[in-house]
This record gives sequence, C-alpha cells and structure tokens, in this order.
Amino acid sequence: MTRHLVGEIPDDATAVLVLSPAIDGDADVCSTLFSRAKEICMVGYAGADPGTLRERLAADGSDAPHIDALDIGTDVEPNDLTGQGIAIAEALDAGTEVCFDSLTALLQYADRERAFQFLHSLGERCAEASATIHYHLDPEATDEQTVAAMSTLMDAVVDTETGELRVRPELQKD
Repeated sequence: MTRHLVGEIPDDATAVLVLSPAIDGDADVCSTLFSRAKEICMVGYAGADPGTLRERLAADGSDAPHIDALDIGTDVEPNDLTGQGIAIAEALDAGTEVCFDSLTALLQYADRERAFQFLHSLGERCAEASATIHYHLDPEATDEQTVAAMSTLMDAVVDTETGELRVRPELQKD
C-alpha cells in the first residue's frame, strides 16, 4: 500500500516527510524514492550502512546508484547542525536523493525551532542543487505540534500507519 502512495508523489516534490513508527515500516518508501535517484546520500544517527541499503535495492531488482553515507556521531557531532548541513551539502549533486534517518533522533539534540530552521535551510540547499530529500520521523515519539511544524516544510507527507499521502496543493496532479 505504501509503495503505491509513494508512486503518487509528484516528480517535482523535493522534500518528503515519511511518518513511520519504525524504520522497517518505511523500507518500501525508501526503495521507491531511491528509484528516482542518480546518487544516494544516507544520513544516519544510528549508523549509516550503505551495504544494507545496497542489499535492499538489489532485492528489489534495482541497480544501486552511488551511495555516500554520513554517520552522525562519527563523521559529525549530533548537536552540530551547521556541520551536518555542510557535510550534506558537499554530497549534493543533481539527481541526489538524501535519506535523513531520522528527525526523531535530531530532535533529541535540537529543539523544534532550531530543527525547523535546519530543515528549512537543508531543503533550500537540496532544491538549489536539483537534489531531493526525504526525512523519517516517528510520530509516536514526537508531539503533534512538532509533526505539524515539520510537515509545513515538505512537498509531501507519507504516513505509513494510516496509508495517507498529503501533497502541497500547488504540486497536486490535476
């Protein structure tokens, strides 16, 4: 069901929020979003493992594009949003899909306002580079106000629990 929803995300959507209580629940979303990428940049707070991603894409019958990994906690400090932004920006090229796993972890190091500003800046950097980004957020671990605030920065929001897809009105297909 989720894969079908992701297929309805407009091609010009550059920022997508994936609401899912567990990374296992959104594997289909990632795989589908990666299918439009020439390169992938994995940003992970729990360790970014390109090998696991390559295996997942191969299982889907996809040839994995080049994968860069940014391990938050090893490559850059978790509370250093400036450093994270610079590292991600350096990995951006036209056709790059950034997988940011996860906003849930980011919010342990930054308050909602600081995280909002970071995502706004990161979204602009991706758009300028003709790259796309999707963020993972566990709605069960985050208050509704934070989910609502982060959603305003997105072109599309996929909720894997409810099976709902919300797309900005100006991007909706007629």
